Amino acid sequence: TALQLNTPTADLADLVKPDGPFHTLPTALDKPLLFIAGGIPVHRDGRLIGAIGIGGGTPEQDHSFATTALEELSR
Repeated sequence: TALQLNTPTADLADLVKPDGPFHTLPTALDKPLLFIAGGIPVHRDGRLIGAIGIGGGTPEQDHSFATTALEELSR
C-alpha cells in the first residue's frame, strides 16, 4: 500500500475509516491494499524505489520500527 500510493500507511488509516473522507478508496482500487500503519515508501534521489512493511505489533509499534529502519537505510 505504501508503495502503490507513495504514502506512509499510518497517514491513510484514519482517512479510509467509514467516516473518513476516503472511505471508499479500498474498494475503488483494483489492487489489494492494506490500510494499517507499518508501511513506509522508500525514496532515493527523489524517486520512489520501494517500500518497507512491518507487521506483528501494534500499528504504532509497526510504524515506529518501519521509520527506524528507513532512517538506518538512509545513513
